[in-house]
Amino acid sequence: MAATATGGSSGPTLFFDRSVGTTIPRVLRRLGSPISIEHHQEHFARDIADDVWLPLVGNNGWTVIGYDWSYHKKQDELTAIQQYGIGVFYLWGVQERTWERFLCLARTYERIAQAINSTPRPFIYRVRKSGHLKQEMLA
Repeated sequence: MAATATGGSSGPTLFFDRSVGTTIPRVLRRLGSPISIEHHQEHFARDIADDVWLPLVGNNGWTVIGYDWSYHKKQDELTAIQQYGIGVFYLWGVQERTWERFLCLARTYERIAQAINSTPRPFIYRVRKSGHLKQEMLA
């Protein structure tokens, strides 16, 4: 599948990677998220390599949301993040129930929106359970 641009939105877009699944992105859409929502399964095969889809997401200007805390530790993924100016948020709670993960995202939602609008790309933030953000160093 090829990446597609969002339908008419001129603001930021959150792209939920495959580690998040589809439940949270679909709920955010149903709730009328003011930020456009896309998710991996709409655009890419499940087994596509991260260093293949990251440039496509970067070209669209989307911000990646996921549980894979290792993008900045893998050279190909880090290179794609830097080369394509991608913003990334590592969510807390990969082992938690969907409800707990959703609550954490809800606590953090406004901070994520502020960081997207105020942080030069590329960037990576770690989302804490408390809803606070910690910026990761890009090596």
